[in-house]
Amino acid sequence: MPEEKPSQKPPREPQALSSEYHKARKQVMLWAGILFIWELVGIDLEKAKEAGGNAGALIGAIKSPQAVPWTLLVLVLYFAFKMRLEWGQCNQARRSVFESRLDYLSAFVVAGIACVLYFGQTLSHIQFANAVQGSSKLTSFLVGAGGVASVLSCGYFLWERFVIHKTRQRNDLIVIAFCYLIVMLIGPVVLLLRERPIWPHLLLGLGVGLLTYIPFLYFIGKRARKQTA
Repeated sequence: MPEEKPSQKPPREPQALSSEYHKARKQVMLWAGILFIWELVGIDLEKAKEAGGNAGALIGAIKSPQAVPWTLLVLVLYFAFKMRLEWGQCNQARRSVFESRLDYLSAFVVAGIACVLYFGQTLSHIQFANAVQGSSKLTSFLVGAGGVASVLSCGYFLWERFVIHKTRQRNDLIVIAFCYLIVMLIGPVVLLLRERPIWPHLLLGLGVGLLTYIPFLYFIGKRARKQTA
């Protein structure tokens, strides 16, 4: 009598990231976004107070309006720390998934950009948006770096789809690749249409973008290959 082979159960999906992690991540993105907008736009609280109205009355009720960015910075750092703690308590198998790590790291990238913008403008006493608008050299540099980042990101997602996940139906990566390309090229194209680029600084931006972005993509690509091996 032939022996019956035990039925192989399909592998179980790893447990989802905890609700506490998602709550902390939402708070990081919220306060980092507010801090970024606050610093990038540049709100003159004194002029808003003199203008009157509901906004003026609200600002007038704040005893230390200059402390608003500090408060936002503290909130960003606190919830980033809390998110890190909650991430460490999530299911290890789920944390090893590439998309989960990308979700986790993206929140730190947004928070880091907001904090860098705050400290940069505070120490230099220069409004970043005004500096970019008034400096053709800086604009050309950012166009070069942004163009490299957009093209390499698109190439990476296509490589992941057709090399890493060639046996799976991951056509969503193709959509992500071209959406990423379009979104990240909008800024450089608009800047190029507004003013004539300075080619040495544009080429410098291309070089810096290549030197910084290629190692980053190599690292996450290596991790993705290990995961699917």
